[in-house]
Amino acid sequence: MTVHELVARFPEIPADLHGEPVLERFASTLGPLLGLSNKPSPCSSQHDAGNHYYLKLVGPLSIYGYGLTSREKLLAQLEELIQRHDADPDGFAASLLPEDVVDREVRGPGCD
Repeated sequence: MTVHELVARFPEIPADLHGEPVLERFASTLGPLLGLSNKPSPCSSQHDAGNHYYLKLVGPLSIYGYGLTSREKLLAQLEELIQRHDADPDGFAASLLPEDVVDREVRGPGCD
């Protein structure tokens, strides 16, 4: 996945990060998992694998966008995710999922 594809898929990624070399490595290294990621519904009661990938991989970028973490901390976090993946790709993907992950996102009562 390229940075362009990443930000097109997740427009919540702040524009000031689009030119960061670590974001480019993040997109290319974690592209397969990012391709499976999907933002959970606000009324989700249980998350599927795609929701968990989103929360763990894209979530920190959103948190930065809200101004709740510093740029330096975020960039270090992205670098750490890349390093963990490179050390053990299969183990990394598994580490993002809790034991009780569901096959399909479950939404609470009254949600479409």
